[in-house]
Amino acid sequence: MASQDDLRNAFQSGDRDGDNTLSVREAVTAVQALGGRTLDAVQLEKACNECGVDAGREMDFDEFVRVVRKLEGEGVL
Repeated sequence: MASQDDLRNAFQSGDRDGDNTLSVREAVTAVQALGGRTLDAVQLEKACNECGVDAGREMDFDEFVRVVRKLEGEGVL
């Protein structure tokens, strides 16, 4: 399981525009930085939907953590 620092670093690495939120595209990059695994946007959107995170808008750090924890729980990360 990723530490809070690892999650924060991954989030920041994905936040290309510096607005403290991640689009699905940015979140894919952040997840790859976190676990070294490549997910596609469809997989990430599915995880977002299952966590109650609207994949149609940008997610904040807490939402990113929920999605990552879900992916970890499923063994994807």
